[in-house]
Amino acid sequence: MGQTTTRSPLVLVSGRVRTDFQISDDLAPRQDYLEIAHAVNGELLGYSNSIGTWNQWVRRLQKRLRLDLVESMSAASLASKHSVLLSLSERIAIPLAVMFQLSGKSVPHIVIGHKLSSGFKAQLFLKTQLHHTFAHLIVRCQAQADYAVNELKMPESRVHFIPGKVDERFYRPLDLDDGGYVLSVGQEQRDYRTLIQALSKTGLKLIIVASSPSSRSLIELDGAADSDVKVLSHVPYPELRALYAQARLVAVPMYEADYAAGVSSIVEAMAMAKPIVLTRTSGILDYIEDHETGVYVMSQNPDELRDTILSLWHNAQERNRLGTNARQAVEERMTLDSYVNRIAQIVHQTLAESQAQPA
Repeated sequence: MGQTTTRSPLVLVSGRVRTDFQISDDLAPRQDYLEIAHAVNGELLGYSNSIGTWNQWVRRLQKRLRLDLVESMSAASLASKHSVLLSLSERIAIPLAVMFQLSGKSVPHIVIGHKLSSGFKAQLFLKTQLHHTFAHLIVRCQAQADYAVNELKMPESRVHFIPGKVDERFYRPLDLDDGGYVLSVGQEQRDYRTLIQALSKTGLKLIIVASSPSSRSLIELDGAADSDVKVLSHVPYPELRALYAQARLVAVPMYEADYAAGVSSIVEAMAMAKPIVLTRTSGILDYIEDHETGVYVMSQNPDELRDTILSLWHNAQERNRLGTNARQAVEERMTLDSYVNRIAQIVHQTLAESQAQPA
């Protein structure tokens, strides 16, 4: 029993782990996996430090499946050395849970789920009941929490909605000149075609940062070449922050999604105290209060989107009010520290539950 209490949690990252990442308020935002590992006194496992040598075809296979097979195998081999496993994505949690089922291993497994209701994953969960092996499930919007409880039949006490986070110390209001443009950031489920159509012939400059470290969504930029649109990708953090700071407003055009697609760019803009115009989707309703911290428009409606942007474009007082409210909302419930603290609480709860069970 003494050995159980001294084993550390293992934090499983979908992607590269960079423990040498040098972070300051002016170079880059703090990385959530580093903060979580520190908060729970845990170890990290990800792409860069997974054990074993694997052929390129395995990497290509897992990229196609969108599952982290190599990292899951490494985690399974290390599981017995750790008190609890925390998967930061279902990409690594799903194959790991399959291995646990096949091997009969029983290590408390906490999972942060992003899109449980997608076709492949939804069918997999329903057929295999893998999700019932999760000690706790953390999701980033209420729609996914409701799906887990109502459709996947997980106990409500084991499902936790924790709002998406932002490093508010990095993404903060900056005193830079108004650049006179609309900014839109991100790739997942973005409806840039409607945004470009909305701003055509308005004379407004649009900058799109169309990249995401985790999305393979295809984006449509019809009309971009014939209008005042600048498209960027893979912008360094300080440059991205400056783009937010100098934007007159931020637009987040989305296709309907029942998960928190777009949340990173939304909370970044909120932390920068920027007024936001965004599409009303099921997965984002938890983040923006309409006409208080941002303004919603209906999906694929270029006329409404245009009118809303133009109304804010010429109303500095309203832009300032929305931006100030947005920053306050971030400070109250969407900071990186509050996110990490809530996850740490669930890790400690899981450890207590595990130790309370009879051997």
